[in-house]
Amino acid sequence: MELDPKVQRIMDWRESIAVLPDNHFFEIIRMYLGEIKTPFNKQKLIEELGAFIRREETRKTLVSLLSETDLRIISAVKYISNASQEKLFSFFSGTYTFAELYERLLNLEERLILYRKSDRNTGKTVILLNPHLEDDLEPYTKQSVLLEKSEYAEVCYESPSSISAELIAAYISFIHKNRDLCKADGTFKKRTLSEIERLFPNKTEVLFNLTKAFINLSLIREVSEGYEVDKSKFLSFARLDPKLQCAYLCVGSQGRFSRNGLVRQSRLLLDVATSIPREGFSRNVILRLAYIISEDQNDVPGLSSLGSTSRFSAILNRAKEADTAIVEQDSNLSSILDRLIDCAALFGILAKRGTDVNGEAIYAAGSIFDEHERFTDEPKVLSVDAAFNVTLMPGLSLENLIPLMDFMELRQFDTAAVFEINRKSVMRGFDSGLSANRIFSLLKKYSPYEIPQNLEISIDDWSRSYSSATIYKGYVLQVSLENATMTENNPAIAPFISQKLAQGIYLLSVESDEQAAAIIARSGLDFIGKIKSPGRSFESIGFPDFMVPQKNDRFDSDEQAKPTSDEERAAHFEAMRAELEKLNLPLEKKEGLLQRIQHKIILSPVQLRADSVKYERIEAGGMDFSGKLHIVEGSISSNSMVELQFDDRVIVGIPISITKTGSDASVLMEVMPERVEKLLSIGQAKFVKRIRGSVLR
Repeated sequence: MELDPKVQRIMDWRESIAVLPDNHFFEIIRMYLGEIKTPFNKQKLIEELGAFIRREETRKTLVSLLSETDLRIISAVKYISNASQEKLFSFFSGTYTFAELYERLLNLEERLILYRKSDRNTGKTVILLNPHLEDDLEPYTKQSVLLEKSEYAEVCYESPSSISAELIAAYISFIHKNRDLCKADGTFKKRTLSEIERLFPNKTEVLFNLTKAFINLSLIREVSEGYEVDKSKFLSFARLDPKLQCAYLCVGSQGRFSRNGLVRQSRLLLDVATSIPREGFSRNVILRLAYIISEDQNDVPGLSSLGSTSRFSAILNRAKEADTAIVEQDSNLSSILDRLIDCAALFGILAKRGTDVNGEAIYAAGSIFDEHERFTDEPKVLSVDAAFNVTLMPGLSLENLIPLMDFMELRQFDTAAVFEINRKSVMRGFDSGLSANRIFSLLKKYSPYEIPQNLEISIDDWSRSYSSATIYKGYVLQVSLENATMTENNPAIAPFISQKLAQGIYLLSVESDEQAAAIIARSGLDFIGKIKSPGRSFESIGFPDFMVPQKNDRFDSDEQAKPTSDEERAAHFEAMRAELEKLNLPLEKKEGLLQRIQHKIILSPVQLRADSVKYERIEAGGMDFSGKLHIVEGSISSNSMVELQFDDRVIVGIPISITKTGSDASVLMEVMPERVEKLLSIGQAKFVKRIRGSVLR
């Protein structure tokens, strides 16, 4: 029979206490229950400790001593699945140093609020909330606690940037004419850069990211002349919701992903943007928000599609995107969301609202989520003059704009884009399959005025010229006139006749000798010999579609109880210190108990017992070389971390060994959180501090 989950958690907590080393076990019992009488029963002591925690007065005091920082860390432990020390450090990166977070976690363990246990599935140590306190902490531990509002130091009044259907279409037109636009390293060529700056003022960075996205999403493909637009794939892309288009482009600008990876990143990006309140969040808080949302998505626990080296991705499960068929630009997809924030602001998914008191940018949802005017299916947005110049105003969807780009050449992109229709651009339209009549119908469909007659005459002339000669490439089947009808009606061959060039001469849409041979074999026409062919263009796989999230206040709606004020907590400390002063104790014992008061371990005067504390020196600095050496040696023997402060840095790690060299000594440390070994001078350290060992470790 399965145990009640709450009962199982209590059993896990008891087990975590029972497996402590004896010195730690007895230390925690003495701190909270007093001197241990012999003979004793370990399980009985654990039950007594649980009963002590369950007392209303104990629970009330424990909760009243929690600061905002305490509650933030406790909430992270609650909402992050399998929370480990490393996950929590990555989650709070940029807010707390490793040493600060480590000490705070140890303190919360000593105060019986958190505990550690080994995960049965992974064997890794995870941090959990004491089940005896879950109900008391519930009003104070909401997801919104982890997402503190930013304090503005400066407001940004810049108009938000964004990409639009007109910009994407205009850039397609640019690529049609400038196929050889990139160097081998993927950057723009000098000539391309000059043209972009002339035609698209202040859009160079946007278009560079768009180019990377087009390539990684296979919207353009590499050919001998450079790049060409995959029109069928672009049309499939253009049928998506514009917000989803924007998200795919943003994610695509950062690398190549499997279809699953692309959907996961894009959905997360849109969920994050729509969950940011109007006042905005700082970058660090946005990264936290993304993690919380990914934890809420059952199909993406911890967002396993991301990698391991960035601030955001290190928070997650460090799992690699499983699709090995995709060549990804960044091994493990590292730092993806951290970099996505910049591109999202560039594309209009996010908008910079200002900077906070730390100089960090504050972002809110971008302009793509603004309500836009709805147009009819055929808005009149084109104006064609007698010189064949076309002015295009906003209003058409990308799907409607793409066919227009086949026969128009960009002249300038601004609020209104200006194009030109000329012989070369129209010939390109004919190459793409447009007819003169189709070009006329598109222009008339979107223009409120008559199309200039001289333009119609010119396009007709160019059409006749284009039709006067045709070059074909591919497999050509030639049969005698008497076998022509039989061949055309043969069910095995007829579906593959791409073009009838003349009576008995056919262009076949096959892509290899093997395919052609198989078709001929199935046809049963034994008078046909061996073959020769064009490549067959296949319809590309479309883009996955999903529901775009709406703007929401999912975290604003959390009603969080406020913690006690600094003054109320200070009153408790003052009362405990006053009680301590009444006791006639040796100085070292008093200092040890005072340290416990400061660390919020003393909940009532009953705990002020001299026999429960052993004073230890844990820090030394300045010229006290022997003191600093003593601290490091003690840290090695107790397997504790040590903090070394130098003029330009603070290093935290686990000391491994000491090497004495003349008047100095060096300590070999495993530096955290990188877990790399470094040799550091103890004498040159300005300050050395042992980070208190965990009684629950």
